[in-house]
Amino acid sequence: MMRSRTVLAVRTLFVLLLVLGAYAFAMFQGGMASWTIFYFLLPFALYSLCILLYPLKSLSVTRSMSRSLIGIGEAAEVTLTVKRPGWFPLLYLLILETDGEQAGGVSKGRAARLAVPGFKREFDLHYELTGVQRGEHSFPPVRIETADFFGWMKKTAAVEAAGISSFLVLPETTAVDYVPIGSNHEKGAADSPFSLIKETTVATSVRDYQSGDRVSWIHWKSFARTQNLMTKEFENKRGEHAALLLDARDSATFEEQIRFAASILKEASARRADLTFAVTDAAHPVIRTVSSGAELHHALTQLARLHPIGGEATKPPDYSTALQGGGAVILISGNPDAAVLRPILKAAKMQPVYCFVIRGTSGELPEAVADQVRAARRLGVHVQLLGTDEFEHSFREVAQP
Repeated sequence: MMRSRTVLAVRTLFVLLLVLGAYAFAMFQGGMASWTIFYFLLPFALYSLCILLYPLKSLSVTRSMSRSLIGIGEAAEVTLTVKRPGWFPLLYLLILETDGEQAGGVSKGRAARLAVPGFKREFDLHYELTGVQRGEHSFPPVRIETADFFGWMKKTAAVEAAGISSFLVLPETTAVDYVPIGSNHEKGAADSPFSLIKETTVATSVRDYQSGDRVSWIHWKSFARTQNLMTKEFENKRGEHAALLLDARDSATFEEQIRFAASILKEASARRADLTFAVTDAAHPVIRTVSSGAELHHALTQLARLHPIGGEATKPPDYSTALQGGGAVILISGNPDAAVLRPILKAAKMQPVYCFVIRGTSGELPEAVADQVRAARRLGVHVQLLGTDEFEHSFREVAQP
């Protein structure tokens, strides 16, 4: 702040000395040429002084976005509406919206737009913002810069923009061949790891209709009685239920765990799988089923905002609620130690527990994590080691007998 004021004072002094110098030269030299130079400089100097007095902070900026929820690599158009309180002509306005390092969402550094407002009191500026980093990002104040014709006087101000103040970048996803693992019918123990087709012959219960349910699944008798659409639940639907748990503790592969979990949720939702999602921290709500677009949106939003937490700060959720419905329990972790596994095993009871341990980009497993994997296997957990390029066929490898 002090430096900018000093620079502004120096510029003001330069303009005043320039005018006084031209006037003194005309007075002592005399002649038409000397006075022509003075009168030529005078309007430009007066305009520079007007720029000095112009209240840039009185400008109002309103920000809007075509969508405030984007994925990594996806783009959204940002519109800045600038309103001025008066008609004073400005040569130009340079609008500096944000830095990529500050907002985490601009693909090519600073978003700068040049406007020539003239006498306009309101105008719009547009630019494209691309998501590059998962998370919720806030826009810093908009920087506005203007100057005179020759750059003698430059003035900048920071203005808080109204409207959209933040945007959310969803986690990156990759292809995952999701299949239920460890699933059984209620009768017998016949494994059906690759079956994604409902047995529509025996209905076991009904539930509220959800967007995307087939017309053939609608229970018309209930609709005739209550005038509410109900959907039939079938036998193997209950056998294919699974619970996906994400270890929220800090680890070297935390971002890759987020990417794997998001990929599973997206694929499971596309296949209408019966999947419960929870984070191993009580601060985050359990999503009972991820089988529709709204529930998938809720889960991905939760993942986008998720930050790794220290092991001591973690408070496990109520696993008895998260693991209701039977089926396999799938844990994604980078540190499968007893602290995270024992509460899950206690709540799971007879449910099979699978743990995907994500390895780093080097592919080597740290010795401490290797010891945790061996201890987890002794506890009866099915552990599968995954590299960052092995997500696609991870479920089929686990499902193989």
